[in-house]
Amino acid sequence: MSKTINTTKTRYVRIDGWRGYVEPINAIGGCNDTGTWSDSPCNSNVAEAEIKSFTKLLRDNKIKYRTTWGNSSNVFMNKRYVCVHQDDREKGLELAQEHQSKTNLFYAI
Repeated sequence: MSKTINTTKTRYVRIDGWRGYVEPINAIGGCNDTGTWSDSPCNSNVAEAEIKSFTKLLRDNKIKYRTTWGNSSNVFMNKRYVCVHQDDREKGLELAQEHQSKTNLFYAI
């Protein structure tokens, strides 16, 4: 039977008393994305490359994934998430933490 990766169930991540954002519950990592402007601190091209290198690592470890977009409390930034099935979450988080140390924008959740 095929594993379904749910990207619609979310949790609210509170930043402070008036700000926060919604994050998929099955997300194991992601990147902030501020566009391709010359002064973007989280350039879209870098974010995409780091997500792609992480998803290749997941494929190499035979872990199915889905990517999805999310909003942030910053109107100038979006978030990119990588989600896995809950059965693969532990192994995926290990890989995300390992991958995080080799990148600029990617973070483990």
